[in-house]
Amino acid sequence: MATTFPPLPQPAVAGGHPRRICIATWELEGLSRNAGIGSAYASLAAALRRAGHEVTILFLLGCHPTDGNIIDWIDYYAGQGLRLVPLPMAHHPRIHAAWASSVSYHTYVWLKEHQKEFEIVHFPECQGLGFYSLLAKRQGLAFGDITFVISTHGPTLWVKEGSQDYLRNLGELEIDFMERTSVAAADVVASPSEYLLGWMQENGWQLPQRTYIAPYVLPEGISGQWQSRPQASEIKEIVFFGRLEMRKGLKLFCDALDELCAAPLMRDFEVTFLGKETLMYGRSSISYISERAKRWSMPWRIASNKFRDGAIEYLRQPGRLAVVASLSDNFPNTVLECAGAGVPLLASNVGGIPEIIDPIDREKVCFEPRPYVLAERLRRALRHGVTAPKPSASLADTEQAWVRWHSDPSLTGKPAAAGSRRRLDENSIFPLVSVCFAFNTRESDGAATLASLQKQDYPHFEIIIAECGSDGIDGSVESDPPQNNRTQRSVSRPESINRIRVPGAELGAGRNAAVEQAKGEYLFFVDDHTLLLAPNALSVFVQVAQRVNADIVTSAISFFFGSANGATEERLENSRRVFLGGDIATGAFVNCFGSSNALIRRAAFDKVGGFSNDAVSTIDDWEFMAKAALMGLSIETMPEVFLWYREDQDRESLVHSLVNAVRSVRPYSAPGRKLTAEAEETLARVIRFGQGMKFEADAMKGTPLSRGEQGPAVTG
Repeated sequence: MATTFPPLPQPAVAGGHPRRICIATWELEGLSRNAGIGSAYASLAAALRRAGHEVTILFLLGCHPTDGNIIDWIDYYAGQGLRLVPLPMAHHPRIHAAWASSVSYHTYVWLKEHQKEFEIVHFPECQGLGFYSLLAKRQGLAFGDITFVISTHGPTLWVKEGSQDYLRNLGELEIDFMERTSVAAADVVASPSEYLLGWMQENGWQLPQRTYIAPYVLPEGISGQWQSRPQASEIKEIVFFGRLEMRKGLKLFCDALDELCAAPLMRDFEVTFLGKETLMYGRSSISYISERAKRWSMPWRIASNKFRDGAIEYLRQPGRLAVVASLSDNFPNTVLECAGAGVPLLASNVGGIPEIIDPIDREKVCFEPRPYVLAERLRRALRHGVTAPKPSASLADTEQAWVRWHSDPSLTGKPAAAGSRRRLDENSIFPLVSVCFAFNTRESDGAATLASLQKQDYPHFEIIIAECGSDGIDGSVESDPPQNNRTQRSVSRPESINRIRVPGAELGAGRNAAVEQAKGEYLFFVDDHTLLLAPNALSVFVQVAQRVNADIVTSAISFFFGSANGATEERLENSRRVFLGGDIATGAFVNCFGSSNALIRRAAFDKVGGFSNDAVSTIDDWEFMAKAALMGLSIETMPEVFLWYREDQDRESLVHSLVNAVRSVRPYSAPGRKLTAEAEETLARVIRFGQGMKFEADAMKGTPLSRGEQGPAVTG
């Protein structure tokens, strides 16, 4: 049964002090042409500023708008009383991440440095660029006094579905996970339509308790234009209004024009395509229109260089009919702007479009997105004229609802994802942690890593050292002498340090041997290339695991050059890697979960069955994490760096070997593998990505939908 969501709640008492608000967006009116997200946020920012709030717009494409010069746009928005800040993205250290993950991480870094400046931060869900900031709040690492608001516009998989398109690169799989996680971790989710929230529920998205319906705010120049119902106006020009792409109905519109031209008409008319150029079937949409126009008898033109105000002013001129022919849409600004500005309109009845139009006008305005249906509606419009529709809600009331909601004194200061916290009793606040440190004695003595462990401030942990490749007796255990000296104990924290000797050199086997000696509720794994430079690193791992009730906690890693035994200031950070956590779909292709340097609940470790003992490869961490994720165990990754990892080019070449790649897929393909229902659903996206990769490869070879090169099997 569909859920009905409430509108934005309004404060019991009007007024309240002005808020310090940040809108973090990768689209913005002017900087991004024909951008629905950018139009919605520009209008919201202006409305909040008019109400006396202090508004900063963080532009997530940095100094690279798609139109104009960033300096000019900073001045333009300053003239409206708005502070526009291009997101700084430092070139060093280099971030190991896809585009969206990298931008999301840089956004987290900037917001963390400026978190005292804001009370409310807005993000769109599309592209998932609020991902790391929302993780940090959920984990209690930052932003305790900030309310994060996610506005839903159109997720990546929803766009792909509406465009009848494949997933074409691995980054799109990552973005899907980031979008879902951002919505689930938000303090507040605001959607302009019931439709999109229903789609999310049907597709397995988790919506927070505070999820509301909140239509877009229109600009001051458009809002309130609709007056009394006008007479039907004579139509002389039909205007396709929207991006020139498949999902916005370009092919449908052209098919309808074919049918319209096939029969004689009583009145001459013209056609205009008012929207941004994109690609259709791998070529320019303008080229596509030019080819289709060879069959048409009427004059036509393309206007792809108009911003929102210019487009609406064009449509307001007498005799023009706007057509929004979307095959899939949420709450398009094109329809809202036409309804608000009194523009004659026909719009498809898909998605949230009917929610924009007053129920009295829906039947006259909305049509089924089929060519013959649209062609007939256009004939009728040319013969009898069309009236402008009335919007379903007062545009002035919508703006006031947003303004009053931001002034609600109860809005800020509430923690995200409070329902996911683990209930703790007093005895489990500092559970025993067993640090399992396995290393190959032929490569290292592990002294630097051990020294960093001994400086940890966590009050209740033990260390088990597994010396792999040792000549000692298999499984023999030695304990370091007890440290009774009070001064020494203040520096060296572990309650005990036990050493075991493992004849083989396989680190997976060494880790498993260490676990056999462990007594802790949690296991923390570390290897000899790793340093924990922050003395509170282990404490933070445990706190995050308890706060979000995670089975496994990983963190970002800094890679450095130099000796592990050298002074801290002598270590040169070269690059940094951030992870995604429990992204099952992306994890089929790359290790997005985290490294083997992780905190794992003992019960979860036992459920997975430990690390592999294989000697032929080195990637047992990826294999272990993938098994855990497919079993439904929760993997949480921290965006903060708590691990420093020494670069080793020889080791990196092993990590990227073919043997490792084959091994990492075993959890997904092994007979008898254990999968949750959620994991099964997620793997459907893996298939969709696989289809997309094959389609792209076939297109490059000029052999679409081929069966590939085939030959006799090699059997001996």
